[in-house]
Amino acid sequence: MKLTVLGGGSEVGASSIHVEMNGTRLLIDAGMRMHQDDPMPSLGLLEELGGIDGILVTHAHADHIGALPVVRAMHPNVPIYATPPTIDLMRIMMQDSYRLLESRCKQEQRLMPYTEQQMQDLLASLLAFPASGKLRIGNLTVEAWRAGHILGAVMFGLTGGDERLLVTGDISFQAGRTIQGVKLPYGFQPHTVVMESTYGNRVHTDRQMEEKRLVESVAEVIAGGGFALIPAFALGRSQEILLLLQDYMERGLIPSFPIYVDGMVTSICRIYRDYPQYLKGPVAHRIRQHNDVFLTEGRCVAVKDTKQREMLLQGKPGCIVASSGMLVGGASQWYAERLIGGEKNAIFITGYQDEESPGRKLLALAEATGDRTLELNGVVHPVRCRFDKFGLSAHADAMEMTRFIQQLQPAHTLLVHGDDDARFQLSQRIDPAFGPLLVENGHSYEWSAAPPRPGGSERAALRGHRQSGLEDYVGELLLLRDEDDKLYPAICIGIHSKMRTLTCQTIRKKAIVKAGTSSVAETLGKWGGAVDELEETLPAVMAYSRPRLRELHWERLQAPAQATLPEVCAAIGADSIGHKLAAALALLALPDSHIHRVRQGERDWVLYALDEPAIAALSNLSLPVQSIRMDPATALNTVRERMSGHPRFLRCGTEGIDGAHPAIVVAFDYPDAVGADERERIAGELRELTGWTVRFSDSVRQDQMAQLARTLLGAGLVGNPSIHLQTKQLVVQCAEPPDWADIRTKFNRETGYELVLSGQAGTNGASAGFASAAGGTEDIALPGPGSFPMEANQAQQEVKRWAEENNLTIYKASLHQTASGRLMELHFITPQVAVRYRARMAELADRIGLPISYARNPKQNEVLAVVMQRVPPAWGVKKTPSIRMDKGEVTVKTANAAAIEAEEKAAVIADIKQLTGYELIVD
Repeated sequence: MKLTVLGGGSEVGASSIHVEMNGTRLLIDAGMRMHQDDPMPSLGLLEELGGIDGILVTHAHADHIGALPVVRAMHPNVPIYATPPTIDLMRIMMQDSYRLLESRCKQEQRLMPYTEQQMQDLLASLLAFPASGKLRIGNLTVEAWRAGHILGAVMFGLTGGDERLLVTGDISFQAGRTIQGVKLPYGFQPHTVVMESTYGNRVHTDRQMEEKRLVESVAEVIAGGGFALIPAFALGRSQEILLLLQDYMERGLIPSFPIYVDGMVTSICRIYRDYPQYLKGPVAHRIRQHNDVFLTEGRCVAVKDTKQREMLLQGKPGCIVASSGMLVGGASQWYAERLIGGEKNAIFITGYQDEESPGRKLLALAEATGDRTLELNGVVHPVRCRFDKFGLSAHADAMEMTRFIQQLQPAHTLLVHGDDDARFQLSQRIDPAFGPLLVENGHSYEWSAAPPRPGGSERAALRGHRQSGLEDYVGELLLLRDEDDKLYPAICIGIHSKMRTLTCQTIRKKAIVKAGTSSVAETLGKWGGAVDELEETLPAVMAYSRPRLRELHWERLQAPAQATLPEVCAAIGADSIGHKLAAALALLALPDSHIHRVRQGERDWVLYALDEPAIAALSNLSLPVQSIRMDPATALNTVRERMSGHPRFLRCGTEGIDGAHPAIVVAFDYPDAVGADERERIAGELRELTGWTVRFSDSVRQDQMAQLARTLLGAGLVGNPSIHLQTKQLVVQCAEPPDWADIRTKFNRETGYELVLSGQAGTNGASAGFASAAGGTEDIALPGPGSFPMEANQAQQEVKRWAEENNLTIYKASLHQTASGRLMELHFITPQVAVRYRARMAELADRIGLPISYARNPKQNEVLAVVMQRVPPAWGVKKTPSIRMDKGEVTVKTANAAAIEAEEKAAVIADIKQLTGYELIVD
């Protein structure tokens, strides 16, 4: 292991560590000294050190990222990793750093260290560190743990061979108002630790006492008619102060007053709102309840320009929270120049101050005698305002860092990121057995092998125990069950250990819910990105999961097997979060006998038993997966949009929504003008678009058909046309026109019906009126002489009794009014089954006194249901069977048709033929 300190060794600024371990070279951070003549770390050493294979970013403060545009320009193909919130924060912080750097370089007439394009290239190349917290770069495994400090800050653990290194970055053990403190790296056993030492020479005062002292001081200044300026780092400190001031107001501990927010603070607050899983639970809850918690409407004013600044200083006194935190440029310096000479005003410092910063010089005036002055922006100002410092640090103190090293027990402890006194005093506190070392910029520190640990033997990893085990849920994307047993996605943003409950934010409605661990149906994994990214994907899957399910390769699963969701996702290519959600919904739709929950520690994990029938059901999408169909209203709108250009489309509706086989019914004005192949194509396309089975109505627009005849025949038409539904004819009375053949062709092409002159009807084998059953027609059964027609409801009941007597399944009995009178139409599963019962239908016609016919279209859903029930799962049906109505066939595609035994195949074909009248084609 070889560590080289490029910057930030004996200073606070330009942090940058080069690491060489197990043949892999990494750069951790590349910061800048924003307020010095020499802003860059020693990047020229990178080539001497053999280059870099990857770059890791601990957090988004300028002293850790400011030099990255230069590094990226030197090594354009090297990957750069940071947590998702750090990436978003860097887009703002880098822009601001560039603006300040450009202004200073112009003022001092020196060259910029990088160009704006190089900065944009850097921002475009950033890669998100995996939400799992682990990454492989070269021969090293990189782990990340929460560092406290600011949103998205992490410390990195590197493992290569027998060597382990922990680089803390900036750390804070105490939880602030916005984020939790350090997440201790249980299970990691570093031989070497590189640790910050910003406050290595002090112990923090009580945080609550300091907060109370600050807000009371602010309230006192404002009550006295002055303005209280709090110069604060835009990232981290400003958010803490805004919550603090408003919390005291809401509890009535101080009077209400306006809070003016200036600089980058507003933009940073927006990013905090996008990552509730990184925030403390109460803060995330309040954000979703009120949309904002930092810039509360009516209490906080976001200042946008100089004109607004000047106006507010003429108005009601209030508290001004502005960057930068050290009074070096930015909005805070502008306000300080105007407030520093007023005795009623105050400037309150709350964070670390560089030695040469105006903020540090202001605090030094507390011990000065005589006239007190401070130079701001090249102008010397008399200091008459009140000023003070408050301990709200986001860095660990000497006691905390000492205890941390005692728990880690490394062989070497390299102290960086602190001035000489801070690092020296911290080194004196740390046990010599842990090798405290004061490093210097530009120096390398090398160990040939993993050194023996203190005590002469390998000790256990970081000692201690977890409070509840529930903390691992934080940041997890979960599938929860509601009271109606419906699944919905939510991200865990906090826990309540005593109650053993999870605080979760739902994705679609952005609501905060409390859930017990028993409500967790499945865990989709850690989510490190912004919640807005989930809002773009997950609601669409929850509304209609079929498209994502169709894109997954379920056939890659091997049976029999027991697998977890991650294992299934890896096998079927479910890489995106949308595909993982769809896969989870499908797996959870398996029968309960295939879903096993296993307790490991404090967590339940799900194992799925995958046998051949289960894999076939997943592949065929035949499981009752939640949202595998669109909701009815959306589905109908989708069908209307898709069919809007079809010349025959009339309307659409639903049937059987509450039944086992719901369907969308598509109606054409002339159904017979749409061929079987076209119907099959439309049904397949609409099923893919909506997830619904499609049925076509056989109802004809009789009025419209008669009008078409009038239009074609003109004045020669006598009386009203007569429509014969059974024979598919429209009979008209008129002299045969000269272009009769063309008229008939056009009429048939548009309606599917034959246009017939009166006296010529029945040429297709049926009379113009109704023929008797004894007459040999296969289309209709007529009542015998003397039969008396029943009333409609009586006829329906009689049909029902007749069906029960004959053990027949009649799906529907419709009474139609035709040109020749009333007609009862029976709906069998298929017309092929209907023709078996012609004689019995003739008997029924006598009983009800009405002609009886049967529907010419099959009940496709029922046919498919019979096929799926009767075809053995072992055949491995690949997708939904297809129906050919014109041929009376249903085709199934199997995994290996040739392997099916002939005897078994023949038996299944005969069974389906008996039940449906359709021939089964096995492909």
